Order: sequence, then C-alpha cells, then structure tokens
Amino acid sequence: MVEAQTKNQNIFWLWSKDVDFQKRGDTQYWLPMFLENETEVSKFPKLTDLVELKGGATPLGSNYVEHGIPFLRIQNIGENELVLDEVAFISKDTHEGLLKRSQLKAGDVLFTITGRIGSVAVVPDEMKEGNINQHMVRMRIKDRNKLLPYYLSTYLLTNYAKLQHERVAYGTTRIALDYPTLYNLKVFVPLLKDQQKIEQTVKTAFQLKTEAEKEYQEATNTFLKNLKTHISEWDTILAGTKKAFWLWSDQVDITSRIDPDYYSGEGIKNKLGKIKPLADLAEIKIGKTPAFDDYLPSGKRRIMKFRAITGRGIDLENEERGFAKEEFFQKNKRNKLNENDIVLGSAAHQAHYIGKYLDIIDELPKEFSDGILTVAEIMTIRAKEAINPFVLLLFLRSDVGYELIQKQIKGQTSHLYPKDVAGIGIPEAIIKISKSEIGREIESKIRSSLEKSRLSKQKLQEAKDFVENLVKKA
Repeated sequence: MVEAQTKNQNIFWLWSKDVDFQKRGDTQYWLPMFLENETEVSKFPKLTDLVELKGGATPLGSNYVEHGIPFLRIQNIGENELVLDEVAFISKDTHEGLLKRSQLKAGDVLFTITGRIGSVAVVPDEMKEGNINQHMVRMRIKDRNKLLPYYLSTYLLTNYAKLQHERVAYGTTRIALDYPTLYNLKVFVPLLKDQQKIEQTVKTAFQLKTEAEKEYQEATNTFLKNLKTHISEWDTILAGTKKAFWLWSDQVDITSRIDPDYYSGEGIKNKLGKIKPLADLAEIKIGKTPAFDDYLPSGKRRIMKFRAITGRGIDLENEERGFAKEEFFQKNKRNKLNENDIVLGSAAHQAHYIGKYLDIIDELPKEFSDGILTVAEIMTIRAKEAINPFVLLLFLRSDVGYELIQKQIKGQTSHLYPKDVAGIGIPEAIIKISKSEIGREIESKIRSSLEKSRLSKQKLQEAKDFVENLVKKA
C-alpha cells in the first residue's frame, strides 16, 4: 500500500485506490505506522469478545456530596493507577438510582475516551463502591480464568493498543473515541502464567508507591509535631486571613506594592515568631524559555517544563519540546538545576496553580547528570548551608507556605518574581529544626519516599515492556 516514504515518516504517498475515502479521508488515519500496527494486531481477538463495556454519566451538581460514593473523573485516572487526591463524591441515592448502570466493582478496568484518551486504571479490592463520568468506560472482564485485569490495563498502555485508538480518534478541540471503535480494539491474550507475572509486577509497583506515600506522611507528621512545639498557633495561623483588615498608611510601601492581598499576609508573619527573609537562606532565580528554533525533538540537553512539577516528584516522561540545543544550554547553564534545588511554577493562567505544587531535585537522571535547564515559568530555590532544603520544602508545601507564596503574585496573568519571593519570612523554628537530628530524619524519609516512587514507576514500565515483548514474539 505505501509506495514511498521518507526516513522520518513525515512524508508518504499512496495510490488513490488504496484510500477508502468513504471510510476516512484524513492523512492521519493512513499513516504507515498505523497501517503496520493494524497488520500486527489483526490476528488478536476483539475487546468486546473479552469484556463488557459500560460508560458513565455526570450527575447534576446537586447530586454531589462532601462524603459518599467516590465519583471518578479523568483527573483520577493515571497510567495504570487511580489518583484519588481530588476525588468527588456522590450520594448513595444517585449511585443506586441515576448512575446504577455504571457502578464499579473491584477488578473493573477504567479507560478514558475523551480529552486525555488512553489513561487506564484498575479498581482495587479496597474500593468497595464507586462510579464514573461519561469521559471513561468501565471494562468488566467476562472470564478471569482467561484474562486478568492488571494484564489488560498494562496492555492498553502499550504502543500496540495506543496506535489502534490514536488512529481512529476523532475531533479537533477535544478528541474522543466512540464505542464501535472500542469494540473493535484488538487485544493480545498471552498464557495465564505470563499474565500473572505481569500482574505481580504491577502490584509490586503499587506496594512501593504505598510505602513511598507512608514514608512521606511520616516525614510530614514529624515536621508538624516538632514545629508546633515552637509555634503553638500553627493550626490557627490562617484563621481570619481572608477577612477584612486595616493598616496605618505608614505601614504600606506604595512604591513597592499597594494591592490589598499582599498586605493581608502581614497577620501570618506576626504569628510565625522570629523570621528571616528567604533571601538570607537561599538563592532564588527563574529559568529561560528557548526560542522555537532552540528546541530539539531529543538530545542530551534536557529542559524542564511546568508540567514536570507534580508535587509528588519530578516527572520527565513527557519529552515533547523537552530538549534544547547545545548552544542554548551553554549560554544559560548558570540556570541549570542542581541536586537539592526546590522548583515551583512561577507563572500560570490561574493564580491558584502558583505554589500549589513544589518538588525537590533529590537526584538528577544519569543521562542529565551535568544539569537540566528550566523554562521561564519555573522558579528555583537553592538553599544555602543555613537550612536543610527538605525541611524548607515541607514548610513551603504547607498551607501557610502556600498562602505566603500566593501573597507575592503580581499581575492579571499571575506571575511570581524572585525579588518578591526573597522577602517571604521563614520562621527561625524551621531553621532550628532543619539543622537538628529531626531535620536529618525528615530528609532521610523524603529521600526514601522519592526513591520508592521512582522504583514504582520503573516496575510499571518493566511490566509494559514485558507485554510488548510478548506481542512481538506472538
């Protein structure tokens, strides 16, 4: 069918007789990589032969409750995992009535079908009840003696599955998959012993993730317990900060800032005890965004985007526009990240995203050990000897730290500048804790947590690689 194509597959041509214009006439559909994949998977059974498919629905706003049945949306579905940080809830009546058809059971495989297509997760045994919206489908396996849930979820993340649904996705501003397409998606089903091996690898990844979260929580608890011995009002510091306030005119520096939100943070400072400006404890800077021609599709000079900051560890998996030319790197290497640097977003369309997530560079990937650059929307805080960066991280991640960062934002488009962040007051209690044995304990637990998170991701990748190798040999 494909008569000629360039080496990089950016150009190809077909005889018109090879294109069924009544089916699809868009170039994307006929790309050689899709056609080759179709040939490879054609001998496998259809998804609809293996699972029952059901979609969800979104209830009216009045059906949401503060506590109840978990209601899963796209943001709750990751790469082979549920992300329940911001889960919504619906009432029991809605779950049993309006949304009865999309109730969840342990072992159901969830697959997103609009917007961020192809995210997948398995409903764990500990989730006794749940429901989904219309942007995903529930796959309920017909015979678990032939097909295991965690094998299916892993297969759906392989290129063999992704190329199938990417080929037939439709839409421009919000891409989607329809049900006939899903019914026809081809699934490789290996021997049960191979599926069990994959399932065990995935479950090991989940166990590592659970241990990582536990260790991070232990570090946070230790931090808060010790901090409260120094700042007794810690739990009530933010009380009243959103209310009206007044200041004498000589307390307002009109040559610096006159916006009320900035000065409403004065009450927070007064409750923190003795403080030192962050500028005395850290170097603060922002990165530089490459020009269009300075980007490369791959390479040895990595540049970090805002998307890499997750609040759970740096994520460099998305490589789109993630590499820069050597000349750009050398010109801007003074801005490269070092180990123990803290990073946060410094510009966003919505102000609440600034300071919401912070991460620490506990380790640079081996392939980028001589440094990673950041774009202009990322701020770097490099702690000096006077303070432990892992303790500083927990303070800045706290509700108080977030509020102090938010008070520094300027402009209608929301920007954070180094000179403003430099003035944030860091309690001397934080400095004292950070240089004590408690500080070293906190650092150790956070480092261990981040390492286990990386190992968890590696295990999930190992499972996916194993599946792809099985398909190649089939």
